[in-house]
Amino acid sequence: MTTTNLPKTINELLRVRAATRGEKVAYLFLSGQPDDEQRQSITFAELDRTARRVALLLQRQSVGVGERVLLLCRPGLDYIAGFLGCLYAGAVAVPAYPPRNRQHASRVVGIVESAGAKAILSTGDDFARCTKLLEDTAASHVALLDLDAAKPLDATLEPADVAPSHVAFLQYTSGTTGKPKGVMVTHGNLIHNLALIGQWMGYHEESTMVSWLPPYHDMGLIGGILTSLFGGFRCVLMAPERFIQHPFLWLRAISDYRADVTGAPDFAYRMCSRRVPDEQLATLDLSCLKTAYSGAESVRYGTLAEFAQRFARTGFDSERFKPCYGLAECTLLVAGRSAPRPLRTVCVDQAALQQQKVVIRRAFEGLAPQLDERDGERVLVSVGVTIGEQRVVVRDLNTNERCADGEIGEICVAGPSVAPGYWQQYEQTLATFQRGIGGETGQAFAGTGDLGFHHRGDLYVTGRLKDMIIIAGRNYYSEDIEYAVIGSRPELVPNGCAAFTVDAGDEERLVVVAEIERTHRKGDLDALLKGIREAIWLRHDLSPGAVLLVSPGSVPKTSSGKVRRGECRKRLGDGELTVLARWDADDCIAAATRGDAAANAPSNVPSNVPSSAPASAAAPAASPNAAKVEQLKDWLRHYARTRIDSRTIDERRTIPPHIVLDFGNEGLLGMQIDRAYGGLGLTNHEMLQVVSQLATIDSTLAFFVGLNNTLGIRPIMLHAQPALRDELLPLLATGRTLAAFALTEPDAGSNARAIASVAQRADGGHWVVSGRKSWSGSSAWAGVINVFAKQADGAGMVGLALRQGTPGLRIGAEDLTMGVRGMIQNTLHLERARVSDACRLGAPGQGMAVAQQTMNFARLGIGAVCVGAMKRCAQLMHRYAARRRIGTGLLLDHPLSRQRLGDLRHRIDALSALIEQLAADFDAGRDAPEDGLLIAKILGSECLSQTSDELMQMLGGRGYIETNVAPQLFRDARLPRIFEGPTETLLAHLGSRLLNGGDDLLGYLGERSGALALAAELRGLGEQLLEDGLANADALGGAAHAANWVNYWLGSVAQWALLLAVVEQAAKRRGVDGATLEWAQSQYELALEAAQRQVGRRRVLASAAQLGEWAQRVEREIGPIEQTVPGATQRIDPLLRAECDVRSQPSDIGALDDDEPPAAGVPPAPVPSPASAEQADPELKREVERWLLTWLGARLRNRRIALTAETTFADIGLDSILAVELTMAFGDAFRTTVDASAVWDYASIDALATHLAARMDRHAPAQADAASSAPSASSSL
Repeated sequence: MTTTNLPKTINELLRVRAATRGEKVAYLFLSGQPDDEQRQSITFAELDRTARRVALLLQRQSVGVGERVLLLCRPGLDYIAGFLGCLYAGAVAVPAYPPRNRQHASRVVGIVESAGAKAILSTGDDFARCTKLLEDTAASHVALLDLDAAKPLDATLEPADVAPSHVAFLQYTSGTTGKPKGVMVTHGNLIHNLALIGQWMGYHEESTMVSWLPPYHDMGLIGGILTSLFGGFRCVLMAPERFIQHPFLWLRAISDYRADVTGAPDFAYRMCSRRVPDEQLATLDLSCLKTAYSGAESVRYGTLAEFAQRFARTGFDSERFKPCYGLAECTLLVAGRSAPRPLRTVCVDQAALQQQKVVIRRAFEGLAPQLDERDGERVLVSVGVTIGEQRVVVRDLNTNERCADGEIGEICVAGPSVAPGYWQQYEQTLATFQRGIGGETGQAFAGTGDLGFHHRGDLYVTGRLKDMIIIAGRNYYSEDIEYAVIGSRPELVPNGCAAFTVDAGDEERLVVVAEIERTHRKGDLDALLKGIREAIWLRHDLSPGAVLLVSPGSVPKTSSGKVRRGECRKRLGDGELTVLARWDADDCIAAATRGDAAANAPSNVPSNVPSSAPASAAAPAASPNAAKVEQLKDWLRHYARTRIDSRTIDERRTIPPHIVLDFGNEGLLGMQIDRAYGGLGLTNHEMLQVVSQLATIDSTLAFFVGLNNTLGIRPIMLHAQPALRDELLPLLATGRTLAAFALTEPDAGSNARAIASVAQRADGGHWVVSGRKSWSGSSAWAGVINVFAKQADGAGMVGLALRQGTPGLRIGAEDLTMGVRGMIQNTLHLERARVSDACRLGAPGQGMAVAQQTMNFARLGIGAVCVGAMKRCAQLMHRYAARRRIGTGLLLDHPLSRQRLGDLRHRIDALSALIEQLAADFDAGRDAPEDGLLIAKILGSECLSQTSDELMQMLGGRGYIETNVAPQLFRDARLPRIFEGPTETLLAHLGSRLLNGGDDLLGYLGERSGALALAAELRGLGEQLLEDGLANADALGGAAHAANWVNYWLGSVAQWALLLAVVEQAAKRRGVDGATLEWAQSQYELALEAAQRQVGRRRVLASAAQLGEWAQRVEREIGPIEQTVPGATQRIDPLLRAECDVRSQPSDIGALDDDEPPAAGVPPAPVPSPASAEQADPELKREVERWLLTWLGARLRNRRIALTAETTFADIGLDSILAVELTMAFGDAFRTTVDASAVWDYASIDALATHLAARMDRHAPAQADAASSAPSASSSL
């Protein structure tokens, strides 16, 4: 095709290709698992016929020429046919990502409104999802059409005859700096730019291109799909997420299909260099490549050099690199390196560049191996020369004149490829597309917003005008800083960094947010933070104000993958970034978050999350608030003697108001709140010391104060939005308002993933919450209640701080408890309670993380309470034994008494060391291991229970007398064993995490505690116990029960392993004596011996059926006892009643509160339907069920579990790690998104299959292969 016979429109182009290349494959789309790749293809002739059918479908819906059609299809052949069908109909295509949730849908609605769309095209799962997500929105009136409906239509419709000036599509882009706007790209723009691309690339009709780029944006749509159409050659495509998950697949496709053309942004080449292992690299042959373009983001010399060196052995020639420059406003291509022109690189003076000057120190051609990036230099790669007859001028920002060679200014473009403007945005169109430049009369230019300069005919891009960072009068480019960060550490995610400034009151400070690879989250984050700061200093002579590490996916990007720095800054300010680790030089983030008016006030960030010290800083030798802590402890001891009557609190089941007021006045109810808000600003260790002291006085008061500070205040302090935090913290600091935590539900306990309460987004930025919470301590007294509920849109969980008096919030009846009687436990009813989004805790969908983080720390608080209560028991036991005379002398002299008191001493000293170490980790900014916090709670509660029982036993008859304190201590000690999860469940969870690859505890043992040998022994024990358990499965009731048995006993050993490691460290510091170390060693050995004995036992356990028969025999002997005295209220749980229909359990539980009807006019909270109520296509359900059985069978093959549809996940011993793996693999196989919490919502394989099939509105790909999704056995213990 020559310039003389070029088609004038895309419609004409496709007709020509169908006529001249009809039976040639136009597009080949790859999908499926890496080792079971699926292929779909379409010829040019088939594409022409399919586009005609789509055009007819639109015509029948009265879509006229020039009307906009939104295209919501995932990457694939349907997308291409839909796009070209819109053009054949004369319509204006508007490509956009199909929405996956309500948040995505809101953006789609905005595009529909902006474009004035007449119809929406979609297909498959996307069609079903759009139907659901767009209902009751501003887009619900727009006709939603299924592309499948076009298949039976006639293919003879003639394409619309449109002019080259006719708009072909709207390129909607948020860019990196502004609001979404639609660029109008005409047929003439496309044909002109495609001709330039063909001239630049140098392809031919037998070429093959491979592309994974998103088809919704210029580089993927024009540079990939339409380029191959224009050239008449084959294009091999895959979805972007496929490349992100497996970068090797891009290179494999190039090698397998002998592609000579490909391209991608800089980060893709960097990702391949880092993520393609040697064994995969050895299978590649990239010698076929003639063009490997790099564009869409800054082209980095280091990336090109690293890729060229890494893949040289595959035959890749570095001369094939073609850096280029373009943007949507100019259709796509503006400039590029053309052969035989060499790749050119200049090293410019960094200081001069910051003053917008170019001082070239060195210049190179090609990828020079001797080029090293020296201090004070920045390496810039040329993006080539202007292509074709377009004009590129660099405009001086101050004079608006054309810059001379080597002067920096804004890059401006004129020519036939420049788009006419933004859709229905006249002022922005004038400002961007109608620029006048001094000396360039008669021609308007489009301003790109990019900065650059010309040197020897080549164009060099230095950065974005709006992404300029100015600090101390010097200019820096965000992308330069980001590149320095990512290039310095392999642990960081490529293209996962944002650099921007925040206003810290008196100056701008640099903030860097970087995503860390999931495989490195348990690594040395302190060293990583330090390395990032050093890299910025070495490359730019600049010290950041703060560096934050976040999870992959946290840094916001445009749909084309560009970093949205402004949005990242906003999320940071709104508290919506979940930070894994941080370094904050002088609280600049906190100052910026509070705003200018409070910029000089102390930080919102609590003092237990220090910012000025590196995360690795050791706990201070002397507590910064030591004097205040001792003063509080002295005050409590004195106050207890004169103002606290524990027996009265226990008997009357309430805490006297004067105690609450006095505690508030002393700051006990807001110990960790910053002093700026009226709190005490104590560290974690300091707060736990005070709570432990209070536990020696009264367990009820210790739980009341401890839980108010942890479960109540901590979520608000760490996760509330700034305005809410500023409002509530002053009230909470002084105890004038109390805070409670409402997570537990009758059918869920403390398992956050199993809760049924639902929060629905409503108009006006509100949430409507329905559900019921149980055993919510002090909620009747609290002014603020932290409530957690599932989001109705399936996007996760949301945390909300509800105020008393919120309409729809009702406090239920009090539950009479065995111990800790003064802290009233209430049911909480949420009857369509309406809550402002300003009360949200953390980001939407992140409520689970907020709740889990809060509960994890609360477990450490429980351990501290248990240590305090044990000290009180020790005091009473010694007093009594030292005074009580028996036949052989003092009771204290008896060997059994000495043994028990000696063991008690060791328990207290060892547990104190554990709690101090974990608290020190928090205070130093380290992430204390979740398993360690779990163990602090388990060991604390179990040791306290044993201690209180020994106290009762030692006191004999006196221990049974209520006035002798021991009975209350005994009752109170029973709560921690079940609070935040019963011990047995937590131990099994702990063992399951170890067996399923969780490195939380093992990593902590090796890295933090220096117990590498102990960690290795524990790992080996897990393998041994699993082998022995499976060998003994018959005696334990089958492989599934054997796995549960192994989990429990492995967890029971793991708890003592951690305690031993901590005590060994404490002994080296002389924090404990040798006797305590010997005791810890013996406890570990006893637990080890017990686990091996119990797992290997050959005695057959009684079956559930045998135990049922025995229980029925007992009931026949004693009768169905149930007390129903007339006039008396016997509120007993339905699961304990003589008659109980388990199927009606949820409604029966509601009967516990039958004496309190809902408020008038308030409908009852919805009860989620069981899985059996969901309707699913039988064939689809069978396919999902087969997939689940196959995947689980492969994943758990070492356990030899006989899986059936009725197998429950409890039988399997599924934990959160395996659940996430399962849902990710399922999502990959069926191209859908599944929340990991579904595994907890649906207890069996059958129930989960029903649920998943019901929510998949159309049949998933038949090729979904579970075996290829299952991980290898080597990935677990």
